[in-house]
Amino acid sequence: MSWEEFFKQNDKLIKHIENQLEDTLYTPNHDEIFYIFKRVPFEKLKVVIIGDQPYSSSADASGVAFACKNNLNTPLLLERIIKELEKSIVKFKPPLNNQLEKWLDEGIFLCNFCFTCPIDDYKFKKTYYLLWEPFINNLVAYISEHTSVVFMLMGYRAITVRTSINEINCSVCEVPHPIYNYYQFKGCNCFQKVR
Repeated sequence: MSWEEFFKQNDKLIKHIENQLEDTLYTPNHDEIFYIFKRVPFEKLKVVIIGDQPYSSSADASGVAFACKNNLNTPLLLERIIKELEKSIVKFKPPLNNQLEKWLDEGIFLCNFCFTCPIDDYKFKKTYYLLWEPFINNLVAYISEHTSVVFMLMGYRAITVRTSINEINCSVCEVPHPIYNYYQFKGCNCFQKVR
């Protein structure tokens, strides 16, 4: 089992997505869309955290969910996640930068429901989730069939992939979105549950 095998199995779907994206502006950059697969080897997976979509600024979006290329300003989403980690895990040390490299080294796979985010195309945003839905469902099904991990599904969209997860092999934690449902997210101790 490997990422290479997963991509072979989904070759037609990926080509379809690339065709749909061809004449649109989106983040992250094209060569960063699947960066997370290069960064976290399949055999090292421990936790899969799924968010909503990448940051809308190409200066921030990096191909790793929640991570940010820009180390000067921490996005509100990442800031709230770090605050919750600090409150719920006593020995937690905040990341040295916004790229979350240490988390990736530990086998934490950070992806979004949508691997790209459209820029300035609000009509396309309405159907954007439909474009990525088959890919993310195939991804979580593949992971959960071939390894035992903890899935953290962050927000409404991410929670919809639960039906594709083999819960005999894996455990699942549903979490309110740190931006859209902040008061439910704050103090929910979700990171304590997946520890």
